[in-house]
Amino acid sequence: MNGSALLGSQRRFQDRLLRGVEATDLVVADGKADAATRLAVYADAYRLRLLEVLGNDYPALRAVAGVERFEALGRAYIEAHPSDTPSVRWFGRHLPEFLRSGGGERHELLAELAAFEWAQGEVFDAPDAPALELAAVAAVPPESWPEMRLLLQPALRRLDLRWNVTELVQAQEAQRDLPQARRSADAVHWLLWRDAGLDIRWRSLGEDEAAALDAARDGASFGAVCELLCQWVQAEDAAMHAAGLLKRWIFDGLVTELEGIG
Repeated sequence: MNGSALLGSQRRFQDRLLRGVEATDLVVADGKADAATRLAVYADAYRLRLLEVLGNDYPALRAVAGVERFEALGRAYIEAHPSDTPSVRWFGRHLPEFLRSGGGERHELLAELAAFEWAQGEVFDAPDAPALELAAVAAVPPESWPEMRLLLQPALRRLDLRWNVTELVQAQEAQRDLPQARRSADAVHWLLWRDAGLDIRWRSLGEDEAAALDAARDGASFGAVCELLCQWVQAEDAAMHAAGLLKRWIFDGLVTELEGIG
């Protein structure tokens, strides 16, 4: 078989695994099974492996959904989003949106769980970046503060969640009984990041801090962040409030560099 023919056979075999395209001529029957059965074994093993990958990426989701429902959702996801990368690490990246498209509160819970667990994985895998020391901020001249911009850690994610996702994740990680799923009337703002010890951490944010952090992440200057915070504090207190948030972010290791300071 020449190279072109081999490539064609490989693509047809892939189409059989991913899309069920007929390809029985690629496999020889033996005394135990015909060609179709032998191909089905490969296809089933492929899907079982991907279900295992999803279970490893989303253990809390699997626990909350239950084994049977998780498998059904996983198989539906595999059909909707066949693996398209060489590494299975990224196979499950579309699962939160896939679940969200199902509609209803139950799917919303599962989608938020999936989003949180995927964010944890992204935080763990993100590149390292040295955290800024507080002394570097203290050295910034006063006239440079309004135009100063913050560069934040690559290992930082923000989510807004209505369900008690973090309680469910913590219970699953500790192998405790899962608490009752509860939905809040208003979304809770969450920050996830990786600390200097390479541990994944998270904490909830107030409306003001969430808005300020999102603005800083998107490139807003310190002066613009102060203006934004006037929605929650008096204008004369905005700069001090922003400085307090900045100090907390540096303490958490979220800031890597300062830009726009001359």
